[in-house]
Amino acid sequence: MLAPIVKLVRAYDAVEWEIFISEWQTGLQGYHAVKRLGGPGDLGRDVIGLCSSDGCQGLWDTYQCKHYEKALGLPRACEDAGKIIFHAFRQEFTPPRRCSFVAPKGPDTALRDMLLNPAKFRTEVIATWNTRVAGKVVEGEKHLLTGALAAYVDAYDFTSFTYATLDEILDDHRRTAYWASRFGGQLPPPNPGHTPAAVAPEETVYVGKLLEVYSEQTGVPIARVDDLSAHAQWGDDLQKQRVRFYDAEAFMATYRDQTEPGTIESFADQILDAIDPAIALARSAHGRLSTALSAAGQASPASVLAAQAKIRVKQGVCHQLANADRVTWKV
Repeated sequence: MLAPIVKLVRAYDAVEWEIFISEWQTGLQGYHAVKRLGGPGDLGRDVIGLCSSDGCQGLWDTYQCKHYEKALGLPRACEDAGKIIFHAFRQEFTPPRRCSFVAPKGPDTALRDMLLNPAKFRTEVIATWNTRVAGKVVEGEKHLLTGALAAYVDAYDFTSFTYATLDEILDDHRRTAYWASRFGGQLPPPNPGHTPAAVAPEETVYVGKLLEVYSEQTGVPIARVDDLSAHAQWGDDLQKQRVRFYDAEAFMATYRDQTEPGTIESFADQILDAIDPAIALARSAHGRLSTALSAAGQASPASVLAAQAKIRVKQGVCHQLANADRVTWKV
């Protein structure tokens, strides 16, 4: 599934790549705010993640977005690292906690090895500052590595420079609400449901409605789950319905933070729309339940979730709706 997505992302232009990186960090919801600054006057900052309202005077991270045909090389990384260090020296901002290089084809071998060995990266930046960095930090000016600037660069924390691979970025991005809309609904499979042996308190409402169905079918009052011990057929049926419920719960939990707000709610609403006309025609509680499960299983919601919604999940939504008192079986 990821191969065509990798090809698509590598075809982005520089602006779209910055937007994509901004989505990645915004969607992970770990920052007070995420800003895209790339362009003239950005002081070497492309996308930044702010940890507080103090902005770049507090704790913050920067993502250096480098969208090239080839892997990011050491000369350009030294230049970009130099810009960040220089403007921190000028007190335009506090040194970022992390400066991560993000390029679709990653860093080349030389740069990767340098970033994994901060002492060597420091030596490389310092040794090449006057040729790679000095004339790039401020347009029309040249800032050679001497005096206070040299001392500042030598003392700078080079462990803050790192990189992220495209695989790592995509693995994170797919957990955000931006994934489905950007990549046409190619969502990862949902987590499986896990049905506890005993009925949990949060199941009380829909299970109670199922007991009403079983009471109607057996002709005797069934007020508690334990009462089903004398009715093996319906005890087995209850367990099947609980599995459906928990599969639906896991499905919704999987995609709650991976899709746009309202997506899972819309999915449930469309299941309700599918079953409502059908159950209105049924007379018995069991007939209404059976009709609802059948209609839900055949429903095709217009949703990015549809491709991952197996029949049992859609049927489980019926029990979620019953649990929320949006449908009932006995009338």
